[in-house]
Amino acid sequence: MNFYVTSGTPDYMEKLIEKNAQQPLILLHGNGNSVVLHESDKKSIFAVPRKFEVIGQKGQFEQKGYFTFYNMPIMSDERHVFEKKALDLISLLNSNDAVIAYRLLRPIKEETYLFIIQWGGPASYEVWKNSPIYIEQFAPIFEGKSAALQSMFNASSYITTYSAPPKE
Repeated sequence: MNFYVTSGTPDYMEKLIEKNAQQPLILLHGNGNSVVLHESDKKSIFAVPRKFEVIGQKGQFEQKGYFTFYNMPIMSDERHVFEKKALDLISLLNSNDAVIAYRLLRPIKEETYLFIIQWGGPASYEVWKNSPIYIEQFAPIFEGKSAALQSMFNASSYITTYSAPPKE
């Protein structure tokens, strides 16, 4: 399955959604920009998408809630190690009722993996982020907060957050 992400101004992204109303697109607003998500087994409808392959997933994204994007630039020779560790860990989210859906995405032409999690709201994310399981197991892999795993990253990882305006 292919996964595409494009970004731009809120106005432009809202027009993109309107123009492609028949497509299963998710519109997200963040701090200063907006993104649109498109999951499909076909080509992207976006002019300039970031392209990914879905390698881990749970549920279906919905036009509601709060989204966290873990952006992880992984060295090409460390991809296999990273993917194994990440796939082993994300299964722990399957029993978390606060998680609506997630996707672990392998980049097609870049080095930055993307792990998108949809939450019911920001409070659910904060509870999870402050939990021992996150601090001890997730942060070392997804935020590069482990000296032993630092060699996998070719730059600093970072987290971006977005809100999904409910459909009218």
